[in-house]
Amino acid sequence: MIRSFRTSVLALACSLSVAAYAQTNAVRPVSIPAGDLVTALDSLARQSGAQFIYQADQLRGLRTRGVSGSLSTDDALKRLLNGSGFTVHHDVSGAMVIVKGDSPVVPPPSSRSTSASRPAPDSADQASATKLQAVVVTGSRIPRAQIEGPAPVTTITAQDIARNGFATVSDVMTSLTQNLGALDNNQSTDGFSPGAQAVDLRGLGPNHTLVLVNGRRIADYPQAYDGNSNFTDISNLPTSLIDRVEILSGSASAIYGSDAMSGVINFILKKKADGTTIDYRVGDTQHGGGSSQRFQISSGFSKGRFDSVFGLELYEAQPIWDYQRSFTDSRLDSPSDRIVAGHTFVRQDINGNYLDPGKATCDSLSHLDQGSVFYASRSGYAPDNNGGPGYYCGSYEDLDYGTLENGRRSANFFGSATFHVNDHVDLFLDVLAGTSHQDSYNTSLKWLNCEKLNGDCTPTPFYNQATGQVEQWERNYFTLEENGGLKPGEIRNINNTLSLTTGMKGSFGQDDQWDYEASFGHSQNQLKSKWPALVAAKAQALYLGPSLGVDPDSGYQIYNAPLSRFYTPLTVAQFRSITQDSIDRDKSRSEDWSVTLSNTELFHLPAGPVGFAAVAEYGNQYFGLKADPLSLDGSYYGLHNAVAVGSRDHSGLGAEFSVPVFSQLMLTAAGRYDRYEYGANASGKATYALGFEYRPFKTLLLRGSLGTGFRAPDLSYLYAGDSGSSSSGTDYYQCRLDEPDTGPDYYDNCSNGNVDFNGRSHGSTALKDETSKSLTYGFVYSPTPNLDFTADYYNIRVNNEVEYQDSDKVLREEADCRLGVDANGAPVDGNSSFCQQVESQVVRNSPTAGYNPNGITSVLVLPINAATDHTSGVDFDTRYRLTTERFGKFDFHVGATYVIMHRTRLSPDSPVDNEMTDIYYYLIPRTKANASVTWTFRDFTTTLYGSRMGGIPNYDGTLRLAPSFNYNATFSYNVTRNFNLSLAIDNLFDTKPRRDPTWTSYPYYYIPWNNPTGRAFFLEASMKLGGSHSE
Repeated sequence: MIRSFRTSVLALACSLSVAAYAQTNAVRPVSIPAGDLVTALDSLARQSGAQFIYQADQLRGLRTRGVSGSLSTDDALKRLLNGSGFTVHHDVSGAMVIVKGDSPVVPPPSSRSTSASRPAPDSADQASATKLQAVVVTGSRIPRAQIEGPAPVTTITAQDIARNGFATVSDVMTSLTQNLGALDNNQSTDGFSPGAQAVDLRGLGPNHTLVLVNGRRIADYPQAYDGNSNFTDISNLPTSLIDRVEILSGSASAIYGSDAMSGVINFILKKKADGTTIDYRVGDTQHGGGSSQRFQISSGFSKGRFDSVFGLELYEAQPIWDYQRSFTDSRLDSPSDRIVAGHTFVRQDINGNYLDPGKATCDSLSHLDQGSVFYASRSGYAPDNNGGPGYYCGSYEDLDYGTLENGRRSANFFGSATFHVNDHVDLFLDVLAGTSHQDSYNTSLKWLNCEKLNGDCTPTPFYNQATGQVEQWERNYFTLEENGGLKPGEIRNINNTLSLTTGMKGSFGQDDQWDYEASFGHSQNQLKSKWPALVAAKAQALYLGPSLGVDPDSGYQIYNAPLSRFYTPLTVAQFRSITQDSIDRDKSRSEDWSVTLSNTELFHLPAGPVGFAAVAEYGNQYFGLKADPLSLDGSYYGLHNAVAVGSRDHSGLGAEFSVPVFSQLMLTAAGRYDRYEYGANASGKATYALGFEYRPFKTLLLRGSLGTGFRAPDLSYLYAGDSGSSSSGTDYYQCRLDEPDTGPDYYDNCSNGNVDFNGRSHGSTALKDETSKSLTYGFVYSPTPNLDFTADYYNIRVNNEVEYQDSDKVLREEADCRLGVDANGAPVDGNSSFCQQVESQVVRNSPTAGYNPNGITSVLVLPINAATDHTSGVDFDTRYRLTTERFGKFDFHVGATYVIMHRTRLSPDSPVDNEMTDIYYYLIPRTKANASVTWTFRDFTTTLYGSRMGGIPNYDGTLRLAPSFNYNATFSYNVTRNFNLSLAIDNLFDTKPRRDPTWTSYPYYYIPWNNPTGRAFFLEASMKLGGSHSE
């Protein structure tokens, strides 16, 4: 089926191109309104079918009086350029080249056609105006004329960002149909990296997507994603300073080295300024919370040989609280038919049943949590085990005080300066710096009496001398009044980033054919995290008093704890006496030396010049998690961190060629070798990339690429320190030894089928490189200047993927080794090094221990190279542009991704999981799509943007929910040439997170794929001072 689909797609493209091959350029009616010059040129190219070549940065900000009537393309173009200081020349290929004044024009290095109506974008590596086609596009270091290449590159411009109503970089990345991973975002208030935002192309994990800024790497976020792998945080990138974003699909390690396995995302910031632009935007939400404001200024300065440009963005957004949305302001919002109130005050017996406090006791506490505490019950928790209700003091509103969207204040600066030493040498400096203060609130602190065990504080019952029974006390959660308000319980993340690149670039050789750049880059990311924490020992002493020894019957500690102590709310001073701020100081750093050479005309073949590029790199990376020492040993209840400190050196060498086989066929090849050194270990990997571009007609491009990728073991996996948390599993050893008849389903039938233990983990320097192979092929078809189609198939397979071991698998292997035989009766050498390693990972009590003899106390899991991840699918994109004489211009766009297959395997001896059909474990959509229509009439522009995400599985994993839709609308009006007002409405129809009748855990929807904001409004004013055509 897939093969026939691919054949049909290529056949369709070829047949359509034959029909369009004969189109010509003639005198025709032309109607282009006054306005922006670049927009006017784009309109003329679409109306006439002519081919224009120019540098967009030189024309940006210029205006034209427009043109109308029956004219030749030459006459229409001259009228558009009238008064701009630019003129037009025809090159040898017939293209119309727009240059400053009467400057001479050097013919482009190849007569191959460029994109008919699309100007070549500016780039940090672009050559001078006499080489109009020397543009570096993500995915290659060889300057090229065409934006399209062997591998598909999606471009999102600053204009797209504004017109589609994207308020943040996260909104931009969420819109990508290729971004298929379900990741933490600005709604995340707990976990290992709250508020940080990653990108996951193809659903292969954020650690397999390479993120660049201006074509260069930036430092990783100084905390590991999900506690495991390094990633790049995009939340601090300044939205208003972005010129465009280029997204390359597929493995690109042969160009960029490690990490580029599922694709590359390159954020290109604005590096040209025409005058000074001041922009202010204010936003608010319909249902409260989330108000925001953003101020941006960009300008430039030139004097003599010195040029500079800079931009500053200031941003502030208020949080959205749970109580501000009707679907999250109470536990009663749960779709469950058995809703349980929060455990504000709960006492349990040794069997976990509730000990009744009496209604009068709960009534005396009813003023807490803003009057929401009441005498609650839960079916099946009666102390006499008769199935009746158990009673306690609880609240349905105890979860109201978390943040649905985190608050944020940030300042970001970008500056670029160039000193022109002479016509062949430039010195440059690029600086990107930012600071971000993020405030979030997860839940109020909670406490259960606990004892330290393997680095954690594990809930443990006690014998209460005051009541003569074994009890467990639980405060889940402490109330708003005891906290002294919301502010003391906030999580505060202060994130400071700096990226600095300086160096020299220029050209040399005959006719300046060789371009070079030598640079040094330093990037760092520092994070100070403040978490409210409850000191377990202090809470224990406050509530239970001193230990009076060990109860000989139960084996638990003895305390004399009167009930009045438990059911008396704490004063704010008492609460402060058992809590404190836990502060972590984390840092990541990256330093790189790089030399790049390129030549678009290395030598000539009959079909044209051969292009060449080479790169040599050396660098060092550092990653340091420096946690509060009290968060490492179980001193805090419910808060456990880890330490990871380490560095690695890296060197790389690569080369790339583009070879015109004949006038319609271009082949590309790249190869690279990288070496990483960490501690006493090292790893090296060679990668390659092959590609072709075949243009049977000027309207059709057939393309394909084949490449390999790799990811060196990241610093988190290598150097992660000891970490622990409460866990559980089946003790296969004791079940098979003492109760062999209860198998194979020991979990349900064996008395040790589900035992509690401390789960432990740490890094390993024995890891090897992850590897990948990527295949893409498809076509770009433009039957008319106003209509484009693209379709590309992708297939990516990741091998040797690093994953932490499965504790269940470790326990099965431990049982095999201790018993000397596996579950099928095959012999196992218990003295092998493998068995010695496995047995050392499972810690047990002594067989003669008085309490739980031979019981498991902890299980250690380690990161290993074992997993595979394989996905394939198709990306579609089409754009149609229509210009009318009376009603203005219309621009239609549709993009979509369809996932054909996504399969994973945790280890060679484990089953293959199909993420498209196993909807219990994998909550990913099969399809994502977006569409927009833009209407421009004179000085007014409006856009309607819509997105569709295929249904994700429900919580029970029994079916997929219906697809979800979201719409944005924007309106923009040029009041004068230099002043613009715009209004954006996000979530136009005020769509709420999709309800799932089986999703009974708070907040009752799947956070990564839903947005609780509701309808939001953004009003923006932009003013330009000075520059070309200023009033």
